Amino acid sequence: MKLIIKSMLIALVVVSINGCASIPASTATLSQEVIAEANSMHQLNIALINKLFDERKGKVDDFINNQYIPSYVKNLQAKIPPGVDVNTELPNILKSVMPVLNRKRDSLHNLLDLQKQQMVTSLNDNFTNYQQASATLQNLISSAVKLKQTETNTLAQIQKLTGTNINVDKIQNHLDSLLVKTGSGFDKLLNVQSAINGNN
Repeated sequence: MKLIIKSMLIALVVVSINGCASIPASTATLSQEVIAEANSMHQLNIALINKLFDERKGKVDDFINNQYIPSYVKNLQAKIPPGVDVNTELPNILKSVMPVLNRKRDSLHNLLDLQKQQMVTSLNDNFTNYQQASATLQNLISSAVKLKQTETNTLAQIQKLTGTNINVDKIQNHLDSLLVKTGSGFDKLLNVQSAINGNN
C-alpha cells in the first residue's frame, strides 16, 4: 500500500513539474528591473519632447523679435507719407500693431503645443500598452517562479517522507515511454478490430 501511495505522489509531482517551465527566481527580479528602466526611459522621452518644443518656441520668438518685427517696422516706415515725423509716430503705430504680432506669435506657439501634445499622447498610449503587456508578463513569470519553488519544496518533502532521492527526469522519461508503448498497443488493437470487422 505504501508503495502505491508513493508511486501516486511521484506521478502527481511529475505531472505538475511537466507543466512548469524552469525559470530561475532571479528572472522575476530582472524583469522588474527592466520594467523600472522602461518607466525611467518613458519619463526621459517626455522630458526630451518638452525640451525640444521649448527650443522650437524659443526659435519662433527669436524669428519674430529679430527678423519679422524689424522687417515689419521697415515696411511700415516705407509706407509713412512724407512730412510725418517717423520718430514721433512709430511708437504709437507699433503699440497698435503689437497685439497683431503677439497673436501671430501665440498662433505659432499653439501650433507647436498641438504637435507636442499629439506626440506625448502617442508616446503615452504606446507606453500604456507596454505597461499592460509587461504587467501580464511579470505576473506569468512570478507565477512560474512560485510554481517552481512549490515544486522544489514538494520534492524536498516527498524525499523527506519517503527517504528516497527522486530523479524527476528519469520518471518523466519512463512515463513518456509508457505512454508511447500504450499508444502503440492501442493502435495494434484497433488494427485487429479493423481486421475482424473487415472479415465480417
